[in-house]
Amino acid sequence: MHCKAITSAFVVISCFFASTSLAETSLHVRLGDSIRPVTHVATGSLYGLTETYPVDIARDVEPLKPNAFLAPARSGQGRQQPIGGAFLVSPRIENTTAKIHIRLADILPGWPYNFKDMNHWLSEVESVIEDRKAAKVQNFDGYEIWNEPGGTWTSTTIDFNSGLWKTTYDFIRQKDPEARIIGPSYAWYNSSRMEAFIKYCSENDCLPDVISWHQWGSEGFVGAIEHYRSLEKKYNVTPRAVSINEYSSGTHTLEGCPGVSVPFIAKFERHGVESAMISWWFTNLPGRLGSLLTAKNERGGGWYLYKWYGDMSGYMAKVIPPNDKSDSVDGFAAVDLQRKVASIVVGGNTLGEVPVKIDNIPEVFGNKVNVDVEYVVWVDKDSAVASTILESSQEYEVSNSSITIPIHIQNVYYAYRIYITPSIPQAPFGEEAKSIPGKIESENYDLGGEGKSYHDMDAENRGGMYREDGVDIVETGDGYALGYTVADEWTEYTIHVDSNGVYNVDARVATAMDTAGFELYIDEKRILDPIFVAKVDSTFDTYKEIALGSVELDRGEHVLKLKIVKSYINIDWIQFRLAGNEEHTSIKTPSMQFQKAISAEYRVFDFQGNWLGTISGKSREELQFKIGNLVNRNGVFLLKPLKSGKGFRIQVLDK
Repeated sequence: MHCKAITSAFVVISCFFASTSLAETSLHVRLGDSIRPVTHVATGSLYGLTETYPVDIARDVEPLKPNAFLAPARSGQGRQQPIGGAFLVSPRIENTTAKIHIRLADILPGWPYNFKDMNHWLSEVESVIEDRKAAKVQNFDGYEIWNEPGGTWTSTTIDFNSGLWKTTYDFIRQKDPEARIIGPSYAWYNSSRMEAFIKYCSENDCLPDVISWHQWGSEGFVGAIEHYRSLEKKYNVTPRAVSINEYSSGTHTLEGCPGVSVPFIAKFERHGVESAMISWWFTNLPGRLGSLLTAKNERGGGWYLYKWYGDMSGYMAKVIPPNDKSDSVDGFAAVDLQRKVASIVVGGNTLGEVPVKIDNIPEVFGNKVNVDVEYVVWVDKDSAVASTILESSQEYEVSNSSITIPIHIQNVYYAYRIYITPSIPQAPFGEEAKSIPGKIESENYDLGGEGKSYHDMDAENRGGMYREDGVDIVETGDGYALGYTVADEWTEYTIHVDSNGVYNVDARVATAMDTAGFELYIDEKRILDPIFVAKVDSTFDTYKEIALGSVELDRGEHVLKLKIVKSYINIDWIQFRLAGNEEHTSIKTPSMQFQKAISAEYRVFDFQGNWLGTISGKSREELQFKIGNLVNRNGVFLLKPLKSGKGFRIQVLDK
């Protein structure tokens, strides 16, 4: 999208400010009414990926469960976009849920596009088709023929509909007959232009598989899609999938803003949109997921909104807003009956109290439910946000399958989530708390369910072993372990510490990743620095025992949390040994030699100058353990303080 003047019956460009109307502001959610399966239709972006950004796909893209990205067919010199070509970014998201829409018009340079002639154009299109067929990664979902033809098709000798569109459509059908064709991708919904396009295509056998246009302001969307559906009936067109392949507020600086995005997502879900991509107004910053990441590649407030959306599974439930044809308060909701969780996200151009009336609550939730209300802040697109904020956590009685949750919207840029689970007390697995000193088997996490005793990114036990809930458990040969772990997943364990003292902590782990890692907490306080483990072997079947460090524990009952911080590490067990107990001999403890060790953070290098990672520590033993876990091999390494101070050498040896 590039700056332009816009006038249309279905577009309203205005500042996003709080409504002062006294109209009804309550939101009605019918949890038992399914409108469609969860597919995260609105999680995608225009030019949201490049060859290098986002930097960490596993950390910042996978958790959003992205649906589709729009990428240029070609990039580089002589093309419209210098970077981010479809065949360059496609392999980067091979392990995500996302698909790629290929923008053919970006083959050409310039804005408006510099169209040379039809022979040149079709030759370029054919080369893209051949590359698509030959691509090793096949996560492509169709060709968008042109982009914003109202302003970028400038030929005076070739008509867009009968010349460019029809000719290219027929060419693609001949060369790649099973491929989906997307268009017309108008810069905004223009009713007369769309009618002329649909009429021509229906009469000339060139209707796109996916109808697309760009949407500026959520308040104009419902009128636009209603008008489009009326055209299908008028011209006897089989209902088409709809892609809003650029969307944002008309105020460009609000791109990716949580409060602005909620009404878009709600209406896209409610009205059956197949895919939608956040816009790209800041042309010097591609690869930021539509401003969900800051210019510095940090998570902004919008990232957490789309993470809530990505966490949804099961089916999308019916939500009735006060006014579907406005940008005022709206919401979207999902229910997963297997996981026994419901998630409702609320936001929009409304300030103050919003009663969320939730009814038709499925029986699996029981007569009492736990309700957590949290929110995410937003200042601007380049302000990083550390986390969401928990506002309240309460138990509610379900009466006549209904509850009402009051939400106080304190800022129209913020978004809110209501998270509902059955009221099941958290309790130890096997009835008794695990004794410390002792070994905690990772598969024996507490009872209580999703969001209470564990958090998993999906509802399926992907290992299929031992327990029937969302935690992924795999066999180890002599037992079970947590597997298929993804960053931000966690499990909790009720423990009983027999006596005050210092305890050495060990773990048995496996990973085939270059680096994977986890953290340990007791009563929500982290007890050790993040533990990063280097590749053990090329499978996840070989386990090794590692020493994690030491921690002082108080006698009594506590809750241990195991949280994944870097994906794909299998964890068999965590063990706590009272310091001074010499009976445990199976773990090899690295030794090291150095001149001095100051409590600080250090960058670790090998003697070829390769940076291996970052560790911190207060004692020689702590640095020993962390270097051994990080490098997983013997050798001499150089530690350089992140702040001031001299570097020093460390020799790591197995005893």
